[in-house]
Amino acid sequence: MKISVVGNVNIDLSAFIINSGNSEENRVREIMFSVGGSAANTAIMLNRLRKNVHLQGAVGKDQFGEMAIESLKREGVDTEHLSRLEGRTGFCFSAVSTDGQRHLFTYRGVNEANYSIDESSDFYHFGGIRPDQIERLIKNLRRPRFSYNPGGIVSFERGPQVAEIAAQSEILFVNESEWRYLEKLMTVKPLIIVTLGAEGARIENGPLVDAFEVKVVDTTGAGDAFNAGFLHGYLADRKVSNCLQIGNLLAALVVSRQGASPGFIYNDVQRLARIYNVSL
Repeated sequence: MKISVVGNVNIDLSAFIINSGNSEENRVREIMFSVGGSAANTAIMLNRLRKNVHLQGAVGKDQFGEMAIESLKREGVDTEHLSRLEGRTGFCFSAVSTDGQRHLFTYRGVNEANYSIDESSDFYHFGGIRPDQIERLIKNLRRPRFSYNPGGIVSFERGPQVAEIAAQSEILFVNESEWRYLEKLMTVKPLIIVTLGAEGARIENGPLVDAFEVKVVDTTGAGDAFNAGFLHGYLADRKVSNCLQIGNLLAALVVSRQGASPGFIYNDVQRLARIYNVSL
């Protein structure tokens, strides 16, 4: 199955903070540049799960755009349909505290632009982009199969439009606060997956599937990793409960290391799956 992940591609600058108790000024113990963005993170994780994945979106004709493409190529992610556009590549600054929690500041850049996508994929996952962008991109697809993770900014800024697009999707990925807001706007509902951070995840009105306990280093990219894990199971026709477990497993791997897509290989996923008795 050919999977396309469409949406945000950024360069992330993560600053790992030494909390001093001074709310105005803190030391940074380490900084890290990496490729990020909801779509890029999800594509990287799906690729590590050995899926046939293609990343589609846009980067600018600038140094950060070159950095993003080179990083994605090193990961083995197909970037043939990643557009290079006039303008600036998306950028995200993340301040990560000593307990692994983060505050994000995002510049969207050419992620807001109109770009085209390859129409030959069997399944599409849209990450972090506006509903009007998705509407334009899917209008030429025959019977489009897709999932959508709008993210917090898009969900709260464009709730009614998100609800309209979500009604056409197979899966909507949201966190608890996003779902509380969107729920009252939706009449037609796809499969709703609600992530609950350190608690775990559930389907709408379903039982909680507990997260796996790990030492949290950095929560950046946890939701994107969860989405990749869930889709890995879903597109293999696994039970939803198993898909939630796989999502939690990938999220646990990511939060135990620095960065939105920290280095690990499929063998690491298999090892953790054996420890927690999760079927991949």
